[in-house]
Amino acid sequence: MARTGEKRPIDTLHSTIPTSGHFLDIPLDLAAPKRFKFMIDHLLDISDADEKAERTTIAVRTSRNYSDDSKDREEPEECESSMEQLPKSSPPPGNSHILRHVTCRLEGRELWNKFYELSTEMIITKSGRRMFPTMKLSIAGCEPDVLYYVFLDVVPVDNRRYRYIYNKSSWLTAGKAEPTPRNRLYMHPDSPFTGEQLCNQVISFEKAKLTNNEVDKTGHLILNSMHKYQPRIHVVRRPRERPIEQALTIDLHNEHYKTFQFKETQFMAVTAYQNQLITKLKIEKNPFAKGFRDPNGRSPEYD
Repeated sequence: MARTGEKRPIDTLHSTIPTSGHFLDIPLDLAAPKRFKFMIDHLLDISDADEKAERTTIAVRTSRNYSDDSKDREEPEECESSMEQLPKSSPPPGNSHILRHVTCRLEGRELWNKFYELSTEMIITKSGRRMFPTMKLSIAGCEPDVLYYVFLDVVPVDNRRYRYIYNKSSWLTAGKAEPTPRNRLYMHPDSPFTGEQLCNQVISFEKAKLTNNEVDKTGHLILNSMHKYQPRIHVVRRPRERPIEQALTIDLHNEHYKTFQFKETQFMAVTAYQNQLITKLKIEKNPFAKGFRDPNGRSPEYD
């Protein structure tokens, strides 16, 4: 073994250096092999240096983000809503085994999607306002001679209240939801249907109305303004000897029923339109939007 201070040939320092019998006058414990560009330890050193630089950059960016966030601390966050919870008075989605073959298709889905892309808004008034687009459905898979009742209800999507930010053209959360009015079921006026009748026509809820009148006694669906809602369809199967007289008296918990809902029908309840693009689309597509075209009057019925 070589001792400190001993001389050794150049080729023992690095095999790539040509040797001619010459020796280096460098102590072995101080001599270090020459490092080339593509040696593995050199590449690892570069990687470590890059990683440290990247960490520094991220740290700087993060501190800037914290600084920027502090400026906007009071601005509400954007919220992607889902059915987080239902009010206690709302029936849970039904999926009775007896109705396992029953299916439901939303008619006019293309129109609903156009509104959904802009965040649909529905006007609510004290006297009640009809929905546009209208809930229209095709139902299949019913037993021909059995009686069916079809109901509509509207439930909160989440437990938030919203506000419209005009300079961002978007809805942002603005705190917790107001107390939810008691859930109501709107029974289609042509109910009950035989299975044959139900499967051979389009069911339209054009007469259903939305209101913000908490003491309404006319059967309208009661909603809170600036809250987000999801319409639902319930198909109920009932024996002929037990007809349903009034929707206000029915408790779906005691029924055989199946629930259908379509995400593109979600909407924001408002007392006046917030998004001008929604107003424009309503005028273009709603044949009853007289008030927007005619300054002398406005249809009290349709949205």
